Amino acid sequence: MNKFGSLNIKISLILSGVLIAIFVLYFTQVIVSRIQEREREIARLYGKALEYIANDENSGEYNFIFNEIIQQIDFPIIATNKDKNRIEFFKNIDIDTAKNFSRADTLYLLNLAEEMAEINPPIKVTFKNTVVLNYIHYGQSELVNDLKKLPYFEFLIGGVFLLLGYIGFSYIKKTEQSNIWVGLSRETAHQLGTPLTSLMGWLEILKLEENKSPELIEVTKEIESDLEKLNKIAGRFSKIGSQPLLTDENVYELIRKVADYFEKRIPTLVSADGIITKKVVVEITGSKDSVGKINKDLFEWVIENLLKNSLDAMDKDHGKIIFNISEKAKETCIDVSDNGKGIDSKFRKDVFRPGYSTKTRGWGLGLSLAKRIIENYHDGKLTLAESIPGKGTTFRIKLPR
Repeated sequence: MNKFGSLNIKISLILSGVLIAIFVLYFTQVIVSRIQEREREIARLYGKALEYIANDENSGEYNFIFNEIIQQIDFPIIATNKDKNRIEFFKNIDIDTAKNFSRADTLYLLNLAEEMAEINPPIKVTFKNTVVLNYIHYGQSELVNDLKKLPYFEFLIGGVFLLLGYIGFSYIKKTEQSNIWVGLSRETAHQLGTPLTSLMGWLEILKLEENKSPELIEVTKEIESDLEKLNKIAGRFSKIGSQPLLTDENVYELIRKVADYFEKRIPTLVSADGIITKKVVVEITGSKDSVGKINKDLFEWVIENLLKNSLDAMDKDHGKIIFNISEKAKETCIDVSDNGKGIDSKFRKDVFRPGYSTKTRGWGLGLSLAKRIIENYHDGKLTLAESIPGKGTTFRIKLPR
């Protein structure tokens, strides 16, 4: 799955969650509005009942209706006098009516009535439609309060769902990538085995003839060196997917060995007066005694990939690659710096992504593989520490000591 395919799936997952949340929120608000309207109608009917009783001298016949209305009320309600400074009646409020009504209870109910008035306008109870007798204050039932809290729980559950979906998707994607790496690496090691065995046989035949030509001695030595290198590469691929053995190794010596191999193969420049100079110089600075828990073959592979990356980035007549080794309390730090063309800021987040490459050739796997080796097999870190377009790039390796 490519980058854009996985991105589309993530965006679709998020949009689906947002749309579901919006729909549920809207539906919940519709239900809340209907229940509030029903409660408002009950409160209005309650006020009307009080008016009927106040305006009709023969109010006894309304008592049954009045009592039935009161029994149907399941939300807090407070009736005050016309000046809103005395409590006439209240219902569904957590105050014990069996005990004596205290001044504190009155103040509490009056404050509660003011709060209710901010939510719902109080209903006036009048006599002959002219004199105000009472005000009916009413709040919201437990059902409405619970429904108003419901969207928060829905968003929480939706957020957890999206998070788990994202984590699960990322884990599946990572597992698939890992399996591809392992399968590709082992198949590569297997495919290299047959021609390497054949080349070793031909090398032995050349050695039998090397005494006949001094030039052949140097040629066979270089061929043997390259065959050893190819054998080492095949061994590296075979170790991907298994837990490699980590031993105490001198970091400087390992880097020096890889640098020496590459320096022989770095193109050289010949000046007008015949002086031979290296186009790219590799320097190793810092601690020469730093020791880390390292798998020799895999770590050399990382250094090679970083060297190749720096060499490919060279766009100047004279390049320089510097390995600086430093030690901290709990880790060994290796900065790999070059004075190449650098990396544009908009591409920095992609440099370790499999398939990313600024070159016209290549698979874009070198840095991704290096990061995987350092972080998965050495419990370290490989990061892009700094990159300035036109001036160069620094990658940083951190290994636990």
